[in-house]
Amino acid sequence: MRTARMQLKRGWVPRVAFCVAAAGLAGAATPGFPQSAAPPAVKELIARLRSAKADERTRAACDLAKRGGKAAPAIGVLIETLADPAPVDRRVCHPESMHESDPTSPGQQAAAALIAIGSPALEPLIAALTDPRWVARKNAAWALGALDDRRAVDPLMRALKDAEAGVRHNAAWALGALDDSRAVPALLSTLSDPDAEARAQAAWALGAIDDRRATEGLSRALKDRDAEVREQAAWALGAIGDPRAAPALVEAARDPEREVRRQVIWALGALSK
Repeated sequence: MRTARMQLKRGWVPRVAFCVAAAGLAGAATPGFPQSAAPPAVKELIARLRSAKADERTRAACDLAKRGGKAAPAIGVLIETLADPAPVDRRVCHPESMHESDPTSPGQQAAAALIAIGSPALEPLIAALTDPRWVARKNAAWALGALDDRRAVDPLMRALKDAEAGVRHNAAWALGALDDSRAVPALLSTLSDPDAEARAQAAWALGAIDDRRATEGLSRALKDRDAEVREQAAWALGAIGDPRAAPALVEAARDPEREVRRQVIWALGALSK
C-alpha cells in the first residue's frame, strides 16, 4: 500500500532574527530535571545551544538527541530553541545526507532531541503550541506527532486553527501520526483550509486514521483545485477502503493530472480487494 506523505516535508525556513531570551523562556528549567544536576557533557551541550553560530546550535541539539532520556535536563533550553529558524546544511548533523538539498535548522533538531528524550518532554511541547513565535509552534506540533502520546490530540486539534499555515500543516500531520479517531471531525474541517499544504496533509491524516466517517469529505476533496490535495484524497480513500467512495473515484480517473489519475487507479484497486 502506498503511504503518500507519510513523512513530514521539510521546507526552507527564512532567516529571521532569533533571541534565546524571547518570551521570557531563557534559562528555563524543567521540573524534576534541573540543569544543575545535568552530567557535565549535557551541561556543555546546553551552553552550545546558546552559541552565536547556527551550525554550532544545530550540532548541539543533534548531540543531545543521541543521549535520549539522559538529556532531560536540557528540555527547557531545547524548548527555547524550537523557535530558532536559522537555515543550516543538513550534513552538519547527518554527513551521509549527500543528496539532501533542504536545509535543517536548530529548531528542527531541537524538536528531534525532545522526541528522543521522550515523555518528560510532552507537557513542555504542548505548552509550546501556544508560544508567540510561530516557528516554535510549528516544530512543537511535529514533535508531538512523532512523540506518539495521545494526550497531545486535543492540543493539536486546537492547533489546526492556528493563524500560521505551517503550524496547521504540522498539526494535521501529527494527528495522522497519532492515529486517533477523535481528530476526524477537526481534520475534515481542515480539508477546507485556505492553504493547500494543510489540506493535503489533512487528507493524508484522514487516510492514516482509517475512519469511514471521512469518506464523504475526502470524496469532495477529489475536486480540490490543488492537484496534491486530490492525490492525497485518492490515497486516503484507498487506504480507508470504503466502497461508497467508488463513484467519486471513477469520476476522478479523468483528472487532468497524471499523478492524481495514478493514485485514483490504485485506490480503485484497493476498494476491489
